[in-house]
Amino acid sequence: MSQNSYSNSASARKKIKSADEDVIDIKSIVGRLIDNWLFFVLCILICLTLSIVYAHYSSPSWLVTSKILVKDDKSSPGSAVSGSLGGDFGSLLNSKSSADNEMQILKSRTLMEKTIDAMQLNLRTYSVDGLKSTEIYEEAPFTLSVANKVDTIQFRKYDVEILDDSNFILSNKKDNLEQKGKFGDIISLKQYNLKLRYKPGFKHARKYQIAIESSDAAVISFSQSFTAALSDKQATTIDLSITYPNPAKGEAILNKIMQIYLQSSVQNEKQIADSTMSFIDSRILLVSKELNNIEKQFEQYKSQNNIANISEQSKVLVSSASEYYDKLAQQETQLTIINDLERRLNNSKDKNIIPRSLINPSDQSFGQAINSYNDLVLSRDRATLSFTEENPVVQNLDKQINNARLTLLNNIQSYKQSLQVGRAELQKQNTGFTGQLKQLPGKERNYLDFSRQQNLKQELFVFLLQKREETAISRNSTISNSRIVDMAKSDFLPFKPKKVIIYTLGLLLGIILPALYLFIKNLLNVKIDSKNDIERVTDIPILGEIGHNNDKQSLVTGTNSRSVISEQFRSLRTNLQFVLGSSKSNVLLFTSSMSGEGKSFLSLNIGSALALTNKKVVFMEMDLRKPKLSESVGLSIENGFTNYAISEDSSYDFKKLLKPLSFNKNCFLISSGPIPPNPAELLINGKLEILINYLRNEFDYIIMDCAPVGLVTDALMIERYVDLTLYVVRQGFTFKSQLSIVNDLEKGNKVKSLYLVVNDIKAEKGGYSTYKRAYGYGIEEEETVFSKIKFWKRK
Repeated sequence: MSQNSYSNSASARKKIKSADEDVIDIKSIVGRLIDNWLFFVLCILICLTLSIVYAHYSSPSWLVTSKILVKDDKSSPGSAVSGSLGGDFGSLLNSKSSADNEMQILKSRTLMEKTIDAMQLNLRTYSVDGLKSTEIYEEAPFTLSVANKVDTIQFRKYDVEILDDSNFILSNKKDNLEQKGKFGDIISLKQYNLKLRYKPGFKHARKYQIAIESSDAAVISFSQSFTAALSDKQATTIDLSITYPNPAKGEAILNKIMQIYLQSSVQNEKQIADSTMSFIDSRILLVSKELNNIEKQFEQYKSQNNIANISEQSKVLVSSASEYYDKLAQQETQLTIINDLERRLNNSKDKNIIPRSLINPSDQSFGQAINSYNDLVLSRDRATLSFTEENPVVQNLDKQINNARLTLLNNIQSYKQSLQVGRAELQKQNTGFTGQLKQLPGKERNYLDFSRQQNLKQELFVFLLQKREETAISRNSTISNSRIVDMAKSDFLPFKPKKVIIYTLGLLLGIILPALYLFIKNLLNVKIDSKNDIERVTDIPILGEIGHNNDKQSLVTGTNSRSVISEQFRSLRTNLQFVLGSSKSNVLLFTSSMSGEGKSFLSLNIGSALALTNKKVVFMEMDLRKPKLSESVGLSIENGFTNYAISEDSSYDFKKLLKPLSFNKNCFLISSGPIPPNPAELLINGKLEILINYLRNEFDYIIMDCAPVGLVTDALMIERYVDLTLYVVRQGFTFKSQLSIVNDLEKGNKVKSLYLVVNDIKAEKGGYSTYKRAYGYGIEEEETVFSKIKFWKRK
């Protein structure tokens, strides 16, 4: 083949390569997967086995659900009893809350802590059956109680082996604990004291486990498995759910959460009533003392002055005066209450509600201001159930309460002024009556003064007693603003594990993991593994592909050889005949990137294959630095090329260099000779050219086994005497980056007629195919035709 035609074919190959560069080789990928089918089957079996074991030994979990209804538009709990409390003290118990707020309370840490403490959920008991442990609840044959010695305890699991109805063995490998104990006795451990109490009449197994963790850890764990969500955006029902390994215990936990929530809600309403009653009691005590003092003074006055009846003459005057006195008494009562409320409101730290029923303002805005203030106080009380004092929500409510308090103080001032004006008017009227009463005996006037004060205090006392009784009735009739719609109920089947999903995941992992492994392995592989690895880097044609030599023999192409690898060398021989001129002697040069890629093996066997066609072949061991060819055929390297190169004999007998080879009479070897200190100088002293000219006249093929071109320049010094250069690439040995050497040789025109030979191809590797049928009659012709077609397609 001429240099020009070679350049044209190389240019065509570059165009084809650039066009197909980004195409994913699906066939290569599928071939690699098929070649590793056993690996896939093994991984699938392992993953399926692991998924079956996991599904069998994993603890099942049940989904437990319930439902609560929250009443947004609530009326006073005591309205049905008190009847007339609407707008009075009954309004103080009408705490407003939305379903969203109640949902936050249900999810609060405080509620979960109360549930954990009430049911001791930080203590769990398991029955052990082989490698599987299952949590038990009421069916446990013993109860467990723990008294902590430290503030924060660490999670521990203890094995309990029941010996009989009285004795057991407690053990823990982590703490190196194994202690025999009796039911009912205290077992002192480092973190706490344990006590196990036996349940008589319970059938029990032999082995159990108990798990102990801190309450904080239990709160976190149960909060993660507990959910509360609105059933619908338009509804005020809340769906509660919890996942737990024991369905009966899960139902008990969810019922307990709802029970504590409802109790807390009722307790909150009662706290509001208790605050009102506390205020009324303080006023009753004060008014009672004032009333007793007036009555004692009145009694003393009548005793000292011997007064029994009021004169009939003063009845008309007294009757008129009494009417105004009554009105003045009402004004005084309102002023007293207003002054007390004003003192309370001036104290910004006082966050109690205002008893609106004690005040009867004519101004509706004043009454609305009182209601707004009370609503904010109640909202703050409810917010503190879920949030701390430093929480922005509570602080925001404090600011709103303070603003409402200031507004209410302004309204109180206005109302107080109106009361004072009314009182002044009544006092003015009373002054007229007083002037008339001065005409009466002083004793009668004093009598009326005492009577008026007594009536005023008595009316106030009776009023407070009435309101206290109404509030007490309302308190005792308080019910929660929420109610349970559905009690806790677990599903019939476990929520998890879902065995079908686990088996499916196991199957998928069995497929994905080996595929991922092969992908990463191929991604990280820096060595040549397939033909695609070569074709991606270089467009130098591949002249031959030689399989792996399982026999570990240097010569595989003997006269009677019928192995697969020998047929591959015959195919390579056929391909050589298409690129070499058959009418002249040809010089073949074998080189590679580095040592160990099989140059000596390939040169020896291709020479043997050529000799089988009655061609005379001479092997030249031109790797003067590390010769291996002589050793492969069992000959010594002495009396070789270096002996000739350093000789000064102008009439050197070249026949002395030729060593006949035993495997074929047409094969001879020129050894390297002793390893010289200056191999490069011996190759350029001109004697090599003389030797090659002689050999061309005597032999059909001259095969040179040269040093790696990637390490030294020996091969490039010899290249001018060569007709064909075969660059050896070894699968799984040659680095992909080393193929850049081949591109540099071609780009710089440093070698002519450069071809690749791939060596040591494994049959199981994807990307290469090897002969898998036995060699028989006619196979050489088949392979020759196949190789011919394949080679010219590649060109």
